[in-house]
Amino acid sequence: MKTPRLHSQIVPVPELPECQRLELFKIFARHYEHVTWPQFASDLAEKDYVIVLSDAESGVAHGFSTQQILRTTVRGVSLRAIFSGDTIIDRAYWGEQELVRSWCRFAGQVRAAEPQTPLFWFLISKGYRTYLFLPLFYREFFPRFDTATPAFEKAVMDALALHKFPEFYRAESGLIEFPESHGQLTAELAEIPPGRRHHPQVQFFLSRNPGYARGTELVCLAEISPDNMKSFAAAAVREGMQTGPLPEPAQLHYA
Repeated sequence: MKTPRLHSQIVPVPELPECQRLELFKIFARHYEHVTWPQFASDLAEKDYVIVLSDAESGVAHGFSTQQILRTTVRGVSLRAIFSGDTIIDRAYWGEQELVRSWCRFAGQVRAAEPQTPLFWFLISKGYRTYLFLPLFYREFFPRFDTATPAFEKAVMDALALHKFPEFYRAESGLIEFPESHGQLTAELAEIPPGRRHHPQVQFFLSRNPGYARGTELVCLAEISPDNMKSFAAAAVREGMQTGPLPEPAQLHYA
């Protein structure tokens, strides 16, 4: 078995040292344009946890993903959602699966805190690579090219997106459109390889979010449940559920 090159740690945001926050910003700024430290710090302060990915030997951080737990009620149904914010891995570590494993274990631990409450992944995507996580690991997710989004799931997407981005969410298109970029992939990372352009999921993403290269985000949703997740992801979610709930940060930013 291949030895993992990355080690992951789930850190409550209030416990993240200032020096490490700066290191994560440097990683982010290497891959995204039109980003500033004040904006990054403000976005981070809204989150509850950050998954930090470090080189297994040196301990140097080479990636991260910020997470926020949301709670709302839609059509009389109480539910929770994990909102994934800034996420990036240095290119030298692309292909490593530790972020997926760690995020799924994290999601399982969130689910374990309230196993009877529906839990969703609230994802916003300004890149096709991020969108492709959905068909790779979920059986049902929305929006998708081969079926319309059901009314309840659309209502959940609208409720969460309007809570997080009330000024910028366009319910009719499912897009979050900023008047000025809040961060966009570098031109090199935004470029879609020729071999990917004819993939039906990629074509669908481009048709729904033609402004992705300018930082426009497509709102996406999938239920976090072992029954809705494919084998690798489902096993990691079950592992997290068996581990039990995470310690809560000093304050959760519930919707």
